[in-house]
Amino acid sequence: MKKILLASLIIFQFTIGNAQQNNLLSVFETSYSHQANLDYHKAFEVLQKVYPNNLVNYELNLRLGWLSYMLGEFNRSEDYYTKAMELKPLSLEALNGKILPLLAQQKYDKVIQLSEKSLSISPNNSKAEYYIGISNYYLKDYVKSEKYLENAINKYPFNLDINLMLGWTKFALGKKNEAKVLFLVAQRNSPQNKSVISAIELINK
Repeated sequence: MKKILLASLIIFQFTIGNAQQNNLLSVFETSYSHQANLDYHKAFEVLQKVYPNNLVNYELNLRLGWLSYMLGEFNRSEDYYTKAMELKPLSLEALNGKILPLLAQQKYDKVIQLSEKSLSISPNNSKAEYYIGISNYYLKDYVKSEKYLENAINKYPFNLDINLMLGWTKFALGKKNEAKVLFLVAQRNSPQNKSVISAIELINK
């Protein structure tokens, strides 16, 4: 009799778990559908409704963090990404995700701190090097910015953002010819990019 009850309990738990999983999948699909229509509010809202019953779901925290960022809710975005990092301490996607709202709020010291943590998990991580470089640029530590951006560009020589940011760093250091070369590479990557065009117009004055 005990074996029958135990088997019934296992089947019941499996059925409940499977139903919850299917419901979560359906919610994610609906959220992505709203996102495809650029309705980030609805994309967030449909996930947030099931969040109270899924507080320790890593994927849900990660996605709510990103959607909050897209909605301009930067403090809320930080909170969701922090929770995701607690659930998956070695997750670079959660760590890099949290950097986005920090950058938007110009919290450059915190960006550097998180990026250094990222490098401790994944040495030579070009994304972390880029974030440290751009943060130091805005903190006006151009020498340190140059160091990290050059490390990043050695791995991704044709990357638009790295070339553009390193170009501005070189320009700030008075290395106008080096800056121009980088801006021209960026232009070949994205010929109609307004930021690149503005940079080249400035360097040619």
